[in-house]
Amino acid sequence: MGEKKGGKFDGDIPVLNVKGKSIPEAWENSVVELYNRGGWYKRKGPKDKGRLQVDSTMIIAIENPDSELFMHKYSGCGIEGLLEYEMEILGAKDSWVVGMYDPINDPRWAYHYHERLASYPAGKGSIDQIGKIVEGLSKKPYIRRNMAITWVPEKDIGHDDPPCLQRIWTFISPVKDGSFKLNMNYHFRSRNVMTAAHMNMVGLYILQSYLRDQVIERTGMNLKNGRLVDINDSYHVSARDQKLLKDFMERFKKSKARDETITNRAYTKDFVFDSINFMDKRMINEIKEKIISQTKKRFEERLQGQIDKIKEISDHLGGYHAREN
Repeated sequence: MGEKKGGKFDGDIPVLNVKGKSIPEAWENSVVELYNRGGWYKRKGPKDKGRLQVDSTMIIAIENPDSELFMHKYSGCGIEGLLEYEMEILGAKDSWVVGMYDPINDPRWAYHYHERLASYPAGKGSIDQIGKIVEGLSKKPYIRRNMAITWVPEKDIGHDDPPCLQRIWTFISPVKDGSFKLNMNYHFRSRNVMTAAHMNMVGLYILQSYLRDQVIERTGMNLKNGRLVDINDSYHVSARDQKLLKDFMERFKKSKARDETITNRAYTKDFVFDSINFMDKRMINEIKEKIISQTKKRFEERLQGQIDKIKEISDHLGGYHAREN
């Protein structure tokens, strides 16, 4: 974990592997590995402005996502942000913002993850992929096809903001003591390490726990969370976020110089959830009202769209019949 070794970029994005016993340790190890061994180069993007960015293809194994160590203190992901992200993953936020009947080329929004996972557009209907995973794990826990995808080619190819998360795969494996573990892999096409990756890890752990609990409820199976494997095509820190990476590395090196361990750099699960439970009610209500307002606005837009369509068709028919007469 020495000084940055990047800079000699030959056109091949480095393929990196790390692991950690907990979510914050795995994320921390991925940041340090990217900094030390990632490919540093200048990308010709409008936001890069000739500055260096660092990139990799990264595989991260989280050995025990149920670990008491839960969120990294250096990640910049606030606890209030976790509450909002959980609501998005499980469908209380954004799930009504994007509809399967919205135009394919609607420029206002491309996707939200719960919409893609629980209401994937398919023909004239939709597929609840989360429900299908629960059903599959409950009825045939030994099969290897319980998975969900987010990519919708006719919507996402060519869109300015397509989904980063691409696929979730689940599998139940037996343990020698007669219990079972729910293993989960997930695959991102592109991910910013400093602004998104840690919260994604926490959110997908919440989803893993939800799937586990749903299977237990249906089957009574002695099922526990197994390892998470986090796979990324482009695991990067963009040019504009290099200060975040620099600040992380400075804090990390100072902590290591004091012989501190990951326990000094991470919040425990009890601390995080106690903080949420005792969080200022005003803050929680603000998050709730924000989501409710967003949902109301979207329904009003859809209602107005239908009213406009009714008026347009009725005006057309009135003019048609007037001409015919």
